[in-house]
Amino acid sequence: MIIRRRAAGLLAITQPDHAHLAGVFAEAWGAGPAVDPAGVRKPLLTAARDHDDGWLAWEREPTIDERGRPHDFLTIPMDQRVAIYRRGITLVCAGDLYAGLLTSMHLTRLVADGLDSLAGPARRTAEPFLAGQVAWEVRARRELGEPLGAEAGYVVLRAVDFLSLLLCMRPAEELAGTSIPPVHVNPGSPARPVRLEISAGRVLLDPYPLTVEPLEASVEGRALPTQTFVSNEAYRSALAAAPAERLTFTLAAPPR
Repeated sequence: MIIRRRAAGLLAITQPDHAHLAGVFAEAWGAGPAVDPAGVRKPLLTAARDHDDGWLAWEREPTIDERGRPHDFLTIPMDQRVAIYRRGITLVCAGDLYAGLLTSMHLTRLVADGLDSLAGPARRTAEPFLAGQVAWEVRARRELGEPLGAEAGYVVLRAVDFLSLLLCMRPAEELAGTSIPPVHVNPGSPARPVRLEISAGRVLLDPYPLTVEPLEASVEGRALPTQTFVSNEAYRSALAAAPAERLTFTLAAPPR
């Protein structure tokens, strides 16, 4: 779950819906493996769209923390997060091993990036997960014949996932000056961050990495009138009754 907090209430967006938005961006990506005929485009699109499918079961019964606040993908207990990631990798692998490899690279590096901040049971859960997935990735690479485009595919997956997260989590006034991690915007060019700015209701990407300009994309969330709940059941009932709210984004290149 992605939670966008508001002055009154919050907007809840499911992880699979966020991932589908990332898939829209991957489909329109105009550089690197997205135009590389070496066989990475199809698994990249699959991984972008489906990398959060491990959340599907949890999203049907989401939970709150000890203060009554809805869990999101960062605050969920590590044992549950690891189980969800394992399930997601397995689901993607069932249809496309290469896409599963990209998904594993993405999810395990998300955990690894936060490892230094973990202690106690959370760290003891994360470390064997990381070790197991690294070993699995070695075997998967061998089975795939050491795919040369895997690292480049991962970099684009990270970029489109981060772009989708920013748009889902932050209102427009908080997007200006943010950026997505370094990525190859033009084939053969060095990786560089893509900066976001807001102008006339549009999200400007500099440099612009997409083949469609402007690009219209949207994601649906559930608008809740309060930010805390007395129980998991109360939160789930509120979600079921909450009106749908669609966020629509127009992505464009900055004026020259």
